[in-house]
Amino acid sequence: MAADSAGNDLSAAKIVVTSAYRFAPYDATKKLTADLIAPTVADVKTGLDEIFSKGGFVGLITEDGAPQPGRDADDAIKFHQPGYSINGKASLNEQFTVAEDNDITRKMTIGTPDSKGVYHVTDVIQDGKWFCYKETVFKNGTHRRRLGVVNLTGNEQGQETSGKNTGDAWTIEWIQDDACDSGNSKYLESFVTPTVSSGSHTTDHQADDSESQPVTD
Repeated sequence: MAADSAGNDLSAAKIVVTSAYRFAPYDATKKLTADLIAPTVADVKTGLDEIFSKGGFVGLITEDGAPQPGRDADDAIKFHQPGYSINGKASLNEQFTVAEDNDITRKMTIGTPDSKGVYHVTDVIQDGKWFCYKETVFKNGTHRRRLGVVNLTGNEQGQETSGKNTGDAWTIEWIQDDACDSGNSKYLESFVTPTVSSGSHTTDHQADDSESQPVTD
């Protein structure tokens, strides 16, 4: 639907339905390219399966720990002539609280176990880079895809309250790396909009079950 006379379009409102994060250990022999998540790619999962074969989804995210993208930056460079400036170097990050304890959340936090199944823990954040794919679904049926390389920079472990989910609040930072877009971008992003039949309006469109969920295993 086009914007109304006031310039407003309800169908374009960013009302989030759900999100999913998928991670895999960094592999310099693999490349993250735009064609993997282009809007024309209907089956994005198949194209990503090889890259993320040694990883997995973090799974459930707590309701009060929904993804929060953020930006930190150095001070802008200002010039003697008014109105001129250059933005400082930016850091793009996301915070979210993982609710599940599974293979990938352990691998990224306490590492991998020895042959006897014992973890030798020295920290709750593992060094190293990770491939990351994030998919967010909006109420109007649009899917936003993000693909890139990240560092896990924060892990605030939740309080172990009886009968409540113990979520761990993670912070990831998107980093420029040669494996993603040949080092030209912090991450790649695309928007897949719902298909609308002729004669209908986007405001009449309600996402069905398949449209309302990110791609998962």
